[in-house]
Amino acid sequence: MDKEIARYIFLFFIVFSCLVFAYVVFSPFISQGISTNLLLHSIGKITGLIGFLFLSILIISGDTARFFDRVFGMDKIIKFQRKFALITSIFVIAHPLFFMLSSGNYFNYLIPNFAVLPLALGVISLYLYVIVMVSSALYKRISYNVWQYIHILIYILFFFSLYHAWNIGSDTGNIFVKSIFGILLVGIIIGVIYRTYYKVRHRKFKCYIKEIKWETPEVFTLKLRPNKRLHFKPGQFCFLRINKDKLYARHPFTISSSPEENTLDFTIKITGRFTKIASQLKEGEEVIVDGPFGIFTIKNNVKNLVFIAGGVGITPFISILKDYVHKNKTQNILLLYGSKTKTNIIFENELDNIKEAWFKKVYILSNDEASFGMCERGYIDVAMLKKYVHDVRNNQFYICGPETMKDCVKKALIHLGVRKENIMIEDFFW
Repeated sequence: MDKEIARYIFLFFIVFSCLVFAYVVFSPFISQGISTNLLLHSIGKITGLIGFLFLSILIISGDTARFFDRVFGMDKIIKFQRKFALITSIFVIAHPLFFMLSSGNYFNYLIPNFAVLPLALGVISLYLYVIVMVSSALYKRISYNVWQYIHILIYILFFFSLYHAWNIGSDTGNIFVKSIFGILLVGIIIGVIYRTYYKVRHRKFKCYIKEIKWETPEVFTLKLRPNKRLHFKPGQFCFLRINKDKLYARHPFTISSSPEENTLDFTIKITGRFTKIASQLKEGEEVIVDGPFGIFTIKNNVKNLVFIAGGVGITPFISILKDYVHKNKTQNILLLYGSKTKTNIIFENELDNIKEAWFKKVYILSNDEASFGMCERGYIDVAMLKKYVHDVRNNQFYICGPETMKDCVKKALIHLGVRKENIMIEDFFW
């Protein structure tokens, strides 16, 4: 599926649904006139409809994220969900609030009255939503098993909300509203089936520590021994989870091995508690691996490639380069690798051992005093790009590294006339 087509379909569905809800809720004003209480009540209705729409999209996008990763990239999907959850919360909370303001009755919308079951389930849905949102915000402190049970609450929340809207909402009799609700229900069912299938299939995949190799004093490679081969594209990443020391959160790391290697490697810089404990794992201990994900992969086999890396951002490129060497590819690649000093260069031996004519590299050192060999003193800026990239229009640029470096390099490339579609950036979104 093309990314732009998928985006337009999604936006059309959102806009169409909101326009339908607005017409159904506010069209009676044309003949009946309007009062303050009626306006507040109507706003309560439309915020409820939109809140249910957005909640359903959140659930569907979460369940199908692994499928749509190949279209948008997991980083974009997770960022979308985080922002969209905040928007959804506004509508979900506004729904009962405007009803309270219109009627002056607060208890009916805060305390479940099971004599009116649809209304009671609506109140319970509100509390379930709050529980799920708080749990999502505190995901790093919640164990994986507990989070699985909380995820079940999401489906209960959906069906309670659906029952509430269908049986108490005065606008659900409209054929277009029914159709929208039907589409959302089908989407939820498909999402549940896909998520369950993925979980069952992936449960058999196990990885164990084979070796920990130190690349620099603060960077190590976690070499895992999988019980079966993981099929991935060079440049993709996985989520790693360690089931010990209350390390509940999963963390994304790019695969630094090639698909042909027997080990599954992740090259990691020590930046916190998770990475510190990962560096102390012993041979035979299990690491839970979920993936692969990401679209930071080679898609253009015609243009020359320029890889721009900073620090541990070399990891996707070493995987790609190993794959190119193994498959005897001849696409021209220039690597500009920024590092503080020569001793901080990760995979220096591996990079120096690539002797193929199609590969050129330059180490750009910010803290070393002088240029020597294939090392330049300075930063990856406009001048450095002009010096080594002679025809920017015939190149595809891939950037991975610290946020400040990525921003500066992107601005430099655009300044040189590189089109945005020829610039691929790996985002660190965790």
